[in-house]
Amino acid sequence: MNINIILPYKETYSNESAGAVSLLVAEVKKKSKFKKKIKIFGSLNLKKPLTDNYVSCDISEKPFYYIFGRTSYYLEIIKKKLLKKRSIIEIHNRPQAAKFFLNNNNNNNNKIILYFHNDPLTLRGSKYVYQRINLLENLDKLIFVSEWTKRQFFKDLPIKDSEKCFIIYPGSTFLKKIYKKKNNIVFAGKLNESKGYNIFINTILEILKKNKSWTCDIVGDDPRPYNKVNHSRIYYHGWLNYKKTMEIFQKSKIAVIPSTWDEPLGRTAIEAASRGCVSIISKKGGLIETNSHGLFLNDVTKEELFNNLNKIINSTSLINFYSKKTLKEFKHSIFKTIKEIDVIYKKLI
Repeated sequence: MNINIILPYKETYSNESAGAVSLLVAEVKKKSKFKKKIKIFGSLNLKKPLTDNYVSCDISEKPFYYIFGRTSYYLEIIKKKLLKKRSIIEIHNRPQAAKFFLNNNNNNNNKIILYFHNDPLTLRGSKYVYQRINLLENLDKLIFVSEWTKRQFFKDLPIKDSEKCFIIYPGSTFLKKIYKKKNNIVFAGKLNESKGYNIFINTILEILKKNKSWTCDIVGDDPRPYNKVNHSRIYYHGWLNYKKTMEIFQKSKIAVIPSTWDEPLGRTAIEAASRGCVSIISKKGGLIETNSHGLFLNDVTKEELFNNLNKIINSTSLINFYSKKTLKEFKHSIFKTIKEIDVIYKKLI
């Protein structure tokens, strides 16, 4: 029984541009007990996909008569490429695609999994109560990246849980010991207000003014205009691949994740914790689930962030305590993630 993993059509399954979904799927493909059965379907022709068994479903030549857009065309291409024998179809973050494969599941031959990486109430195909009830009744398994995401799915539903539903956190590899770190603070993510960049950049200027031995790395970019500060100890890197980003976390003492919107989870916070960073995190959405020993912002304000940074920076003992505690009790190992996914595969196979 093959396992066919369907990426969102905008997802880029490559080393340089991989997002959270691609990084998780690549780890599953590399480490799962069922890796030989797995194929990954995406919309782009890639010279160097993250793993083997990547199947390109090119949508660049979409015929004019596909008036409902690229997603429907993408799904039709995948349907033609899937073997007719029974398989597991695992769909990431697209309830609309889950409905498509339910409607095209002849004789119920296929087992269908839907993996939510975002708030179900914002995704086409799961916004409304009747849509979520339909998914719950007809899909074989539903996976959520956080407790918060699962709660959103069950909002206003007559029931609040189901044996079909699982919470599986997208884990990370982690260090077994803390290597020598620099007096450095990291911000990684889109440089916009939702991620708290505006609050962060205004705060970090005051922090660096008071603490001459500290520096700051900013990893990320944004298509919209943002305040890019010219400062001798602030380094803008733009988008970096996963490996280079993790290297920056590994050398840094502090990571700041001050999101002002409800993050479904927050992979950045998990990655920072996996490298022993003292993490200052907002309590928005699922972020609070990422780290048992983070410093959590009650309010995402410049004053609150400054006070937390200032407290940590001026105490070597606090930095060492939180850093060691974070790594020692790191709870989102990628090996745990793979084990939990394999249990689901085994049941369905």
